[in-house]
Amino acid sequence: MITRRSRTLLAAALLALSALFTLFFHRYAVDIGGTVLSVPVEAAADSTRLHKPVVAISVISRYPPNVIYSGYQPMLDYLTANTPYRFELRLCDDYNQAVQLLLEGEAAAAFLGSYVYIKARKEHGVVPVLKPLNTNREPFSRSVLFTRGDSPVFGVKDLRGRTLALPSAESYSANWLLQTEFVRHGLAPKELKGIVNFPHHQSVIHNVLAGAFDAGVTREYLIARMRGRGLRVLLYSDPFPTSPLVVAKEHDPRIVAEIRRVLLALGPDRADLAEITRGWDNEFVNGFVPADDREYDAIRTLVNAAGRTR
Repeated sequence: MITRRSRTLLAAALLALSALFTLFFHRYAVDIGGTVLSVPVEAAADSTRLHKPVVAISVISRYPPNVIYSGYQPMLDYLTANTPYRFELRLCDDYNQAVQLLLEGEAAAAFLGSYVYIKARKEHGVVPVLKPLNTNREPFSRSVLFTRGDSPVFGVKDLRGRTLALPSAESYSANWLLQTEFVRHGLAPKELKGIVNFPHHQSVIHNVLAGAFDAGVTREYLIARMRGRGLRVLLYSDPFPTSPLVVAKEHDPRIVAEIRRVLLALGPDRADLAEITRGWDNEFVNGFVPADDREYDAIRTLVNAAGRTR
C-alpha cells in the first residue's frame, strides 16, 4: 500500500524531474538552432534609438520563438548598422500570415521555406532575392530521416507499424519523405502506427531522442552537431536550394537594394565573416548568393505532386 509519505516523496521526485526536463529542453532547443548568443543589450538599445525608417522582415516560426529571435535579430541589427533603415523581426505563426504582411506592405521581405516559397510564388508572385550558403559554400540543403542510436529502425520500410514525427505539413522535409521516399519504398502513411506534424523542427528532434517517436525528419544543418549524441541518420534527401529571402512583386527597390548590397558583401572568403556572423542562426553564417526562381523547379515538381495526392 502506498502511504502518504510515499506519495509525497513521489510527487517531489516528479516535480524535480519536470524541472530538469524543462531546463534540458530549453538548452537543447537553443543548442540545436546554433544560436546560443543573444544580441548584446547595448547593441539592441542603440538600434531602437536610431532615427531611421523602420523596416519589418517577417519569418515563419519553424523553430521556437526564442531560437528564432536569438538567431535572426543579430543579422537584422547588422543590416540596421549598415543601411539607412532600422530592421525589425516580425514572427509569424504560419505561411498565410507571413505572406499577407508582404502583400499589405507591412513587411519589406520574408524568410520562407523552400517548399512554402513555391506556393507563395504561384499564388502571389513573390520574388526570391537571396539564399544562404551551407558549410561547403554551396546554396543547398538536405533533409534527413533519423532515429535514435539504439533504434531497430534502419530504413524507410522499417517504419511500417511505427511512429513518425514530422515538421510542418508545408515543409519540404515532410513532403520529401511522404511524397518521394514512401512512394519509392512502397510504403503508405496508413501503414504506420502514427504520424504527427510538429510546428517546430526542434520538437521533432526532441521527441525522437526522448523516445516518444520511432523516427523523425528534419533539416541536415540542425542535427549536424548531434551525431554521436544518441542520434543516427537513416537517409538524406537530394540537395535542394536553401530557403530564400523573398519580397512582394510590388516592393520598394531601395530597401531591397540595400539588403542585397549588405548581405552579398558577406562573401564566404571574407576574413572577418565568422566574427560578423557570430551569434547568427547557423543557416546564415556562411554568407549569401542571389536567388533565382528557376533554381526551385525540382521543389515545384514536388509541390505539384503533393497537390495531386490531396
